[in-house]
Amino acid sequence: MATYLMRRHVHSGVHTDGTDLFTRLLKGAPEGPGRVVEGEDGHLYRSFPPTATKLSAMVKLGMEHWPFSETSRVLYLGAAAGTTVSYISDICPRGHLFAVEFAPEPFRSLVDVARGRPNVVPILADARRPSAYAVQVGPPVDVLYQDVAQRDQWDIGERNAQALLSPGGTLILVIKASSVDISRPASRIFEVVAEKAAAGNFDVLEMVDLGNYDRDHAVLVAKRR
Repeated sequence: MATYLMRRHVHSGVHTDGTDLFTRLLKGAPEGPGRVVEGEDGHLYRSFPPTATKLSAMVKLGMEHWPFSETSRVLYLGAAAGTTVSYISDICPRGHLFAVEFAPEPFRSLVDVARGRPNVVPILADARRPSAYAVQVGPPVDVLYQDVAQRDQWDIGERNAQALLSPGGTLILVIKASSVDISRPASRIFEVVAEKAAAGNFDVLEMVDLGNYDRDHAVLVAKRR
């Protein structure tokens, strides 16, 4: 295995060799998706490509307000088969990640991801009903990450934030415009979501347009007041 020099941190838990992004592979975790290399520090690093996960695309496109730390408690809505979950697990090695998925088939893959990652708790539930998993999540989380392709994306995020996101915590909401309203331009959908956040209990920090990687997608980053 070739040895790579990780030149700097891009954000907490995200590294680069000067060209590509990497996360430090959680100790004892299976390699999973991504190319694994050995750093000069002796740690294993896993490639974190923007074509594989929207979280990496956010970083590549200049996301400024990075809320994750080694110890972050994260609620992930729309966890699917667990690809992005596995990267957040690397990024928050001493934290906890509560990964909610509604569909049984991807949930089985998510459970497989969680088996090698003790900081991941897979939850089979409907993200519209945070009361159904509030006991499993416990105290309010630091970060709420949502990637749910439903018409009521904002309502789902707001409901979960009010119930389970701590004051001062960060909401990262992936907006899929075509799932909200195909009759309006994506840019207007993004504006409406930002307006709803600002009119509610949130301070909007930034909106990252993912169009270079995912058409008609953007990410709202907001802090709960």
